[in-house]
Amino acid sequence: MKFIAFLKLIRWKNLLLILYTLLLIRFLVFNSFNISLNLSPIQFIVLIISVLLITAAGYIINDIYDIKTDLINKPSKVIITKYFSVEQAKQFYLILNTCGIILGVALSLNIEKPTYSLIFIGASLLLYYYAKKLKSKPLIGNIVVSFLVACSFLILVVFDVNKTIQSNEQQLVTNAILILSLFAFFLNTIREIIKDIEDVKGDYNLKMNTLPILIGKKRAKQTALILCIIPIIILLFIIINYASIYKFTVLYLLLFTFIPLLYIALKLFYATSIKNYKKISILLKIIMFLGINSLLFFSFNT
Repeated sequence: MKFIAFLKLIRWKNLLLILYTLLLIRFLVFNSFNISLNLSPIQFIVLIISVLLITAAGYIINDIYDIKTDLINKPSKVIITKYFSVEQAKQFYLILNTCGIILGVALSLNIEKPTYSLIFIGASLLLYYYAKKLKSKPLIGNIVVSFLVACSFLILVVFDVNKTIQSNEQQLVTNAILILSLFAFFLNTIREIIKDIEDVKGDYNLKMNTLPILIGKKRAKQTALILCIIPIIILLFIIINYASIYKFTVLYLLLFTFIPLLYIALKLFYATSIKNYKKISILLKIIMFLGINSLLFFSFNT
Protein backbone atom coordinates (compact mmCIF):
# COMPACT_ATOMS: atom_id res chain seq x y z
CA MET A 1 0.00 0.00 0.00
CA LYS A 2 2.83 2.39 0.85
CA PHE A 3 4.51 1.70 -2.48
CA ILE A 4 1.32 2.66 -4.34
CA ALA A 5 1.07 5.78 -2.18
CA PHE A 6 4.68 6.66 -3.05
CA LEU A 7 3.93 6.28 -6.76
CA LYS A 8 1.00 8.66 -6.35
CA LEU A 9 3.20 11.06 -4.38
CA ILE A 10 5.71 11.34 -7.23
CA ARG A 11 2.88 11.54 -9.85
CA TRP A 12 4.01 8.43 -11.73
CA LYS A 13 1.59 9.09 -14.61
CA ASN A 14 3.15 12.51 -15.26
CA LEU A 15 6.64 11.02 -15.06
CA LEU A 16 5.59 8.32 -17.52
CA LEU A 17 4.37 11.03 -19.92
CA ILE A 18 7.75 12.81 -19.73
CA LEU A 19 9.56 9.51 -20.31
CA TYR A 20 7.29 8.68 -23.25
CA THR A 21 7.87 12.11 -24.83
CA LEU A 22 11.66 11.94 -24.51
CA LEU A 23 11.77 8.41 -25.93
CA LEU A 24 9.48 9.44 -28.78
CA ILE A 25 11.68 12.41 -29.70
CA ARG A 26 14.96 10.54 -29.39
CA PHE A 27 14.12 7.22 -31.06
CA LEU A 28 11.45 8.20 -33.55
CA VAL A 29 11.67 11.88 -34.48
CA PHE A 30 15.47 12.17 -34.45
CA ASN A 31 15.91 8.85 -36.27
CA SER A 32 13.27 9.65 -38.91
CA PHE A 33 15.01 12.90 -39.83
CA ASN A 34 18.56 11.51 -39.45
CA ILE A 35 19.50 14.04 -36.79
CA SER A 36 23.14 13.83 -35.68
CA LEU A 37 23.23 13.11 -31.93
CA ASN A 38 25.70 13.92 -29.15
CA LEU A 39 24.70 11.52 -26.38
CA SER A 40 25.59 7.86 -26.14
CA PRO A 41 22.80 5.47 -25.01
CA ILE A 42 24.19 5.50 -21.43
CA GLN A 43 24.41 9.30 -21.38
CA PHE A 44 20.83 9.51 -22.66
CA ILE A 45 19.65 7.17 -19.88
CA VAL A 46 21.47 9.30 -17.28
CA LEU A 47 19.76 12.43 -18.67
CA ILE A 48 16.32 10.82 -18.47
CA ILE A 49 16.86 9.53 -14.92
CA SER A 50 18.11 12.95 -13.80
CA VAL A 51 15.07 14.74 -15.28
CA LEU A 52 12.64 12.22 -13.77
CA LEU A 53 14.26 12.32 -10.31
CA ILE A 54 14.26 16.14 -10.13
CA THR A 55 10.66 16.26 -11.37
CA ALA A 56 9.57 13.62 -8.84
CA ALA A 57 11.31 15.56 -6.06
CA GLY A 58 9.46 18.69 -7.21
CA TYR A 59 6.11 16.93 -6.77
CA ILE A 60 7.07 15.80 -3.27
CA ILE A 61 8.18 19.24 -2.05
CA ASN A 62 5.02 20.71 -3.55
CA ASP A 63 2.88 18.27 -1.56
CA ILE A 64 4.85 19.03 1.62
CA TYR A 65 4.01 22.73 1.37
CA ASP A 66 0.45 21.96 0.24
CA ILE A 67 -0.58 19.78 3.19
CA LYS A 68 -2.85 22.39 4.79
CA THR A 69 -4.60 23.41 1.55
CA ASP A 70 -4.97 19.78 0.42
CA LEU A 71 -6.63 18.86 3.73
CA ILE A 72 -9.31 21.43 2.87
CA ASN A 73 -9.56 21.04 -0.94
CA LYS A 74 -9.04 17.28 -1.36
CA PRO A 75 -8.76 15.53 2.03
CA SER A 76 -9.28 12.05 0.53
CA LYS A 77 -6.23 12.45 -1.73
CA VAL A 78 -3.74 13.58 0.91
CA ILE A 79 -0.73 11.23 1.01
CA ILE A 80 1.68 13.01 3.38
CA THR A 81 0.52 12.57 7.01
CA LYS A 82 -1.75 9.70 5.91
CA TYR A 83 0.83 7.27 4.50
CA PHE A 84 4.12 9.09 5.16
CA SER A 85 5.19 11.54 7.84
CA VAL A 86 6.44 14.99 6.81
CA GLU A 87 9.96 13.92 7.84
CA GLN A 88 9.79 10.85 5.61
CA ALA A 89 8.56 12.97 2.71
CA LYS A 90 11.44 15.41 3.25
CA GLN A 91 13.90 12.50 3.16
CA PHE A 92 12.38 11.26 -0.11
CA TYR A 93 12.71 14.77 -1.52
CA LEU A 94 16.35 15.14 -0.47
CA ILE A 95 17.35 11.72 -1.82
CA LEU A 96 15.61 12.10 -5.19
CA ASN A 97 16.62 15.73 -5.67
CA THR A 98 20.26 15.17 -4.69
CA CYS A 99 20.61 12.11 -6.94
CA GLY A 100 18.96 13.97 -9.83
CA ILE A 101 21.30 16.96 -9.52
CA ILE A 102 24.42 14.77 -9.12
CA LEU A 103 23.54 12.79 -12.25
CA GLY A 104 22.79 15.99 -14.19
CA VAL A 105 26.05 17.66 -13.14
CA ALA A 106 28.04 14.48 -13.85
CA LEU A 107 26.52 14.27 -17.34
CA SER A 108 27.29 17.94 -18.03
CA LEU A 109 30.91 17.43 -17.02
CA ASN A 110 31.13 14.19 -19.00
CA ILE A 111 30.04 15.86 -22.25
CA GLU A 112 32.36 18.81 -21.46
CA LYS A 113 29.51 21.30 -21.03
CA PRO A 114 29.90 22.29 -17.35
CA THR A 115 27.55 25.27 -17.71
CA TYR A 116 24.72 22.82 -18.48
CA SER A 117 24.89 21.86 -14.78
CA LEU A 118 23.01 25.09 -14.09
CA ILE A 119 19.96 23.66 -15.90
CA PHE A 120 19.55 20.90 -13.30
CA ILE A 121 20.45 23.10 -10.32
CA GLY A 122 18.22 25.93 -11.61
CA ALA A 123 15.25 23.61 -12.25
CA SER A 124 15.59 22.13 -8.76
CA LEU A 125 15.75 25.57 -7.11
CA LEU A 126 12.79 26.82 -9.15
CA LEU A 127 10.68 23.81 -8.16
CA TYR A 128 11.53 24.35 -4.49
CA TYR A 129 10.90 28.10 -4.62
CA TYR A 130 7.67 27.52 -6.55
CA ALA A 131 6.38 25.16 -3.86
CA LYS A 132 7.44 27.44 -1.01
CA LYS A 133 6.63 30.92 -2.35
CA LEU A 134 5.62 31.28 -5.99
CA LYS A 135 2.61 28.95 -5.96
CA SER A 136 0.70 31.43 -3.82
CA LYS A 137 1.52 34.33 -6.17
CA PRO A 138 -1.00 35.28 -8.86
CA LEU A 139 -0.03 33.98 -12.32
CA ILE A 140 3.74 34.01 -11.61
CA GLY A 141 3.59 30.53 -10.06
CA ASN A 142 1.45 29.25 -12.95
CA ILE A 143 3.95 30.58 -15.50
CA VAL A 144 6.99 29.16 -13.67
CA VAL A 145 5.66 25.60 -13.45
CA SER A 146 4.46 25.75 -17.08
CA PHE A 147 7.89 27.01 -18.16
CA LEU A 148 9.51 24.00 -16.48
CA VAL A 149 7.07 21.64 -18.22
CA ALA A 150 7.94 23.24 -21.58
CA CYS A 151 11.67 22.89 -20.82
CA SER A 152 11.27 19.13 -20.37
CA PHE A 153 10.36 18.98 -24.08
CA LEU A 154 13.41 21.05 -25.06
CA ILE A 155 16.02 19.22 -22.98
CA LEU A 156 16.97 16.87 -25.83
CA VAL A 157 17.43 19.76 -28.26
CA VAL A 158 19.90 21.29 -25.80
CA PHE A 159 21.78 18.11 -24.88
CA ASP A 160 21.44 15.67 -27.72
CA VAL A 161 21.26 17.55 -31.03
CA ASN A 162 24.68 18.05 -32.63
CA LYS A 163 24.60 21.77 -33.37
CA THR A 164 27.89 21.72 -35.33
CA ILE A 165 25.98 20.04 -38.16
CA GLN A 166 23.37 22.38 -39.62
CA SER A 167 20.69 21.03 -41.95
CA ASN A 168 17.14 21.80 -43.05
CA GLU A 169 15.93 18.62 -41.32
CA GLN A 170 17.56 19.64 -38.04
CA GLN A 171 15.98 23.09 -38.21
CA LEU A 172 12.59 21.58 -39.01
CA VAL A 173 12.75 19.16 -36.07
CA THR A 174 13.98 21.90 -33.71
CA ASN A 175 11.10 24.16 -34.79
CA ALA A 176 8.59 21.32 -34.34
CA ILE A 177 9.80 20.65 -30.78
CA LEU A 178 9.80 24.40 -30.01
CA ILE A 179 6.17 24.64 -31.18
CA LEU A 180 5.25 21.58 -29.11
CA SER A 181 6.91 23.08 -26.01
CA LEU A 182 5.06 26.38 -26.60
CA PHE A 183 1.80 24.46 -26.97
CA ALA A 184 2.55 22.58 -23.73
CA PHE A 185 3.40 25.85 -21.95
CA PHE A 186 0.04 27.48 -22.72
CA LEU A 187 -2.03 24.36 -22.09
CA ASN A 188 -0.33 23.83 -18.74
CA THR A 189 -0.75 27.52 -17.78
CA ILE A 190 -4.48 27.28 -18.53
CA ARG A 191 -4.67 24.08 -16.50
CA GLU A 192 -2.82 25.64 -13.55
CA ILE A 193 -5.26 28.58 -13.48
CA ILE A 194 -8.19 26.16 -13.56
CA LYS A 195 -6.66 24.15 -10.69
CA ASP A 196 -6.34 27.41 -8.72
CA ILE A 197 -10.06 28.04 -9.32
CA GLU A 198 -10.79 24.51 -8.04
CA ASP A 199 -8.64 25.07 -4.92
CA VAL A 200 -9.82 28.60 -4.13
CA LYS A 201 -11.54 27.60 -0.87
CA GLY A 202 -8.45 26.12 0.78
CA ASP A 203 -6.13 28.76 -0.67
CA TYR A 204 -8.36 31.57 0.63
CA ASN A 205 -8.51 30.07 4.14
CA LEU A 206 -4.71 29.98 4.24
CA LYS A 207 -4.45 33.58 2.98
CA MET A 208 -2.80 32.66 -0.32
CA ASN A 209 -2.96 35.15 -3.17
CA THR A 210 -3.60 33.07 -6.27
CA LEU A 211 -5.18 34.61 -9.39
CA PRO A 212 -8.81 33.63 -8.57
CA ILE A 213 -8.42 35.12 -5.09
CA LEU A 214 -6.83 38.33 -6.40
CA ILE A 215 -9.24 39.07 -9.28
CA GLY A 216 -12.11 36.65 -8.59
CA LYS A 217 -13.05 33.31 -10.12
CA LYS A 218 -14.96 34.87 -13.01
CA ARG A 219 -12.05 37.01 -14.19
CA ALA A 220 -9.58 34.15 -13.64
CA LYS A 221 -11.80 32.03 -15.90
CA GLN A 222 -11.78 34.83 -18.49
CA THR A 223 -7.96 34.92 -18.30
CA ALA A 224 -7.83 31.15 -18.97
CA LEU A 225 -10.21 31.66 -21.91
CA ILE A 226 -8.01 34.37 -23.42
CA LEU A 227 -4.97 32.10 -23.03
CA CYS A 228 -6.90 29.35 -24.89
CA ILE A 229 -6.83 31.57 -27.98
CA ILE A 230 -3.01 31.38 -28.26
CA PRO A 231 -2.64 27.58 -28.76
CA ILE A 232 -5.69 27.70 -31.06
CA ILE A 233 -3.91 30.35 -33.19
CA ILE A 234 -0.69 28.27 -33.17
CA LEU A 235 -2.61 25.21 -34.40
CA LEU A 236 -4.48 27.27 -36.98
CA PHE A 237 -1.17 28.61 -38.32
CA ILE A 238 0.19 25.04 -38.67
CA ILE A 239 -3.02 23.79 -40.31
CA ILE A 240 -3.09 26.61 -42.88
CA ASN A 241 0.63 26.64 -43.72
CA TYR A 242 1.53 22.94 -43.65
CA ALA A 243 -1.63 21.15 -44.86
CA SER A 244 -0.18 20.50 -48.31
CA ILE A 245 3.18 19.14 -46.99
CA TYR A 246 2.20 17.21 -43.85
CA LYS A 247 -1.34 16.09 -44.70
CA PHE A 248 -1.72 13.33 -42.07
CA THR A 249 -0.06 15.37 -39.30
CA VAL A 250 -2.30 18.36 -40.02
CA LEU A 251 -5.42 16.17 -40.22
CA TYR A 252 -4.49 14.58 -36.88
CA LEU A 253 -3.92 18.00 -35.28
CA LEU A 254 -7.24 19.25 -36.65
CA LEU A 255 -9.23 16.29 -35.32
CA PHE A 256 -7.45 15.57 -32.05
CA THR A 257 -6.13 18.93 -30.80
CA PHE A 258 -7.71 21.88 -32.64
CA ILE A 259 -11.37 20.78 -32.42
CA PRO A 260 -11.04 19.44 -28.83
CA LEU A 261 -9.41 22.73 -27.79
CA LEU A 262 -12.34 24.68 -29.26
CA TYR A 263 -14.65 22.36 -27.30
CA ILE A 264 -12.69 23.04 -24.09
CA ALA A 265 -12.90 26.81 -24.67
CA LEU A 266 -16.68 26.43 -25.01
CA LYS A 267 -16.91 24.25 -21.87
CA LEU A 268 -14.77 26.76 -19.97
CA PHE A 269 -17.00 29.64 -21.06
CA TYR A 270 -20.03 27.93 -19.47
CA ALA A 271 -18.20 26.39 -16.47
CA THR A 272 -19.65 27.32 -13.09
CA SER A 273 -18.96 24.43 -10.70
CA ILE A 274 -15.86 22.70 -9.33
CA LYS A 275 -17.04 19.56 -11.17
CA ASN A 276 -16.97 21.46 -14.49
CA TYR A 277 -13.44 22.72 -13.85
CA LYS A 278 -12.18 19.25 -12.90
CA LYS A 279 -13.50 17.83 -16.18
CA ILE A 280 -11.80 20.61 -18.15
CA SER A 281 -8.53 20.00 -16.29
CA ILE A 282 -8.64 16.29 -17.22
CA LEU A 283 -9.50 17.11 -20.86
CA LEU A 284 -6.53 19.50 -21.08
CA LYS A 285 -4.24 16.70 -19.90
CA ILE A 286 -5.64 14.39 -22.57
CA ILE A 287 -5.14 17.04 -25.27
CA MET A 288 -1.55 17.47 -24.11
CA PHE A 289 -1.01 13.73 -24.61
CA LEU A 290 -2.71 13.83 -28.02
CA GLY A 291 -0.60 16.83 -29.03
CA ILE A 292 2.59 14.91 -28.14
CA ASN A 293 1.39 12.00 -30.30
CA SER A 294 1.31 14.29 -33.34
CA LEU A 295 5.07 13.62 -33.42
CA LEU A 296 4.26 10.07 -34.55
CA PHE A 297 2.52 11.34 -37.68
CA PHE A 298 5.12 14.03 -38.19
CA SER A 299 7.88 11.39 -38.20
CA PHE A 300 6.07 8.95 -40.51
CA ASN A 301 5.32 11.83 -42.90
CA THR A 302 9.02 12.09 -43.87
